[in-house]
Amino acid sequence: MFRARAWDVNEKGDRMSTIEWARRIGSAVLPPLCCLCGARGQATALDLCDVCATFLPVLDEPCRPGWEPEDVFGSGTLLRTLFLYKYQYPVDHFIRRLKFDGERVYARLLGVLMARARLGLGGTLPGCIVPIPLHRQRFRERGFNQAQEIARYAAAELGIRVESRVLARMLATKEQSGLSVDARRRNIRGAFEVVGAVPTGTIALLDDVVTTGSTAREAFEALRAAGAQDVELWAAARVERDV
Repeated sequence: MFRARAWDVNEKGDRMSTIEWARRIGSAVLPPLCCLCGARGQATALDLCDVCATFLPVLDEPCRPGWEPEDVFGSGTLLRTLFLYKYQYPVDHFIRRLKFDGERVYARLLGVLMARARLGLGGTLPGCIVPIPLHRQRFRERGFNQAQEIARYAAAELGIRVESRVLARMLATKEQSGLSVDARRRNIRGAFEVVGAVPTGTIALLDDVVTTGSTAREAFEALRAAGAQDVELWAAARVERDV
């Protein structure tokens, strides 16, 4: 295990690159293109056409009536969750292309979809989004944090801020994929630490995928222990498991 220094190693993602600015200017002039079929995308910077949007594997109950808090971790702690899709094609394709190939168009797509889904739930919006951080070693290998990339676009759509210097991943854990549920919990235990001032009000804790919930639970517990008042958990996809 390696320990990171006590700051968020993903901070450079907050500064938009020249390429990203060019893309934003371009999207204002030219309509977005569907990232699946190449046809004209939907209006307002959604890189998905109307036809391909019907292929997205929506969860059976992505938005519960009244959006009641649930015991998502099985620990008796109730919090509101926003999980958009099943981790199936084409959403798993979007996340893999973003995570392993650095294709930011998928971050924009998922971020915009997440923001619109949250607006559809109503109620007061969180004051900020805290993306699940990477350890600095993983960040150096990848060059970006996929959760933070999604968060940037969701926050821009909602008109709220991203707080990427609140939470740090202090342990260089093994990849969670391929590990059993118990091994995932042991692997990620104590990995996160709050290193900045915890924002007041409601915080949206955002990750790309929730599988067993072990990572999200550790990050949530770190925020709560540091004084977070209210936390919502957002993820672009959830892995459905047989009970």
